[in-house]
Amino acid sequence: MTHLLYKEHLIIVSERLDQISTFWIPMADISWGTDDQRESHTVTGSLHAFKNWQDAEEFMTGMAKAWIDDHP
Repeated sequence: MTHLLYKEHLIIVSERLDQISTFWIPMADISWGTDDQRESHTVTGSLHAFKNWQDAEEFMTGMAKAWIDDHP
């Protein structure tokens, strides 16, 4: 699990092992503050199959950063 602050957004990346396919499935929760409120967005899913948690985590961290860059 990764916790990362990126451009005033908190990214929390986690991954789970699918017991059937034995591939790792990543997801990221992105949260940030606006006008004394917390906002959040979840990035899930991938067309990629990850055989280890490190690759899944690295990929989803990049996806979360890309989402933040696209939503200023």
